[in-house]
Amino acid sequence: MRYFMSMTMRMSGRAIAPALAGVVAIAAAAKSPDSVYFPEGYRQWTVAKFKLVGPDNPNYEKQGGFRHHFANDRALESWGKFRDGSVIVDERVLATVDAHGVWQAGPLGHVAVMRKDRKNFAATGGWYFNVFSANDTAVGLAPAQAKAACFDACHKAQEARDFVFSDPRS
Repeated sequence: MRYFMSMTMRMSGRAIAPALAGVVAIAAAAKSPDSVYFPEGYRQWTVAKFKLVGPDNPNYEKQGGFRHHFANDRALESWGKFRDGSVIVDERVLATVDAHGVWQAGPLGHVAVMRKDRKNFAATGGWYFNVFSANDTAVGLAPAQAKAACFDACHKAQEARDFVFSDPRS
């Protein structure tokens, strides 16, 4: 009996950590709509799309550089009709052309985040939007600024595509 109790306690202890991690993740997702969300570790996710916005593009000053679009598993599994919990990150890395005509990565320009949460973000098609400058992971834009700069100015026009511009690379 003592052996059984000891084994049960050890196994329960191992099960507690994953269970607690799940509770913490659910609690983090249930924060108020005004809470800032920055997905730590997003560079470990799948690169859903990669592109270069060069100087010939009219948005080069604001949007130019290497663009890495990372997506979590939930986004990849439900692309086009995204489920709650889907996250897409658009990382902008500034770029320059060297003396040999080769594009080189420079510093981080910004990190734009979209997280699907229909309950808390109905006014923006069910998406949380934010943009973080190079060294910012805690503040980003105020909710009204993010709505105006991300949703109203750009993503609203993509309603037929669940407010997302790109498709994952094939």
